[in-house]
Amino acid sequence: MSNPPSPDRDRYSEATADMASHIGEKILMILRHPDNQARVQSVMDPVISHIIQRVFPYILLSAILFLILFIFSIGTFWMVVRGSKTAASAALKSIAVSADLLTGV
Repeated sequence: MSNPPSPDRDRYSEATADMASHIGEKILMILRHPDNQARVQSVMDPVISHIIQRVFPYILLSAILFLILFIFSIGTFWMVVRGSKTAASAALKSIAVSADLLTGV
């Protein structure tokens, strides 16, 4: 009878991890070379600038909508504060009138 593999040791996972780290090291070694860095940069610069050109209108639209929402929020806050002052003064006047009626002044 053969013994089942122990759960502590999985050869497939170990081999995969070793291979992945080896491939990663090789890729980094290739990318660290100055000629390859220049090639990657010459490819990535147009790609990034194209993405920025395509996304910029949406960023601008979002900023404008955020500004409009902020202005509406400030306006609502101002109306609530102004309304509460008016309501408070009206309540104080009605209390004063009630007190005058009760005291008979």
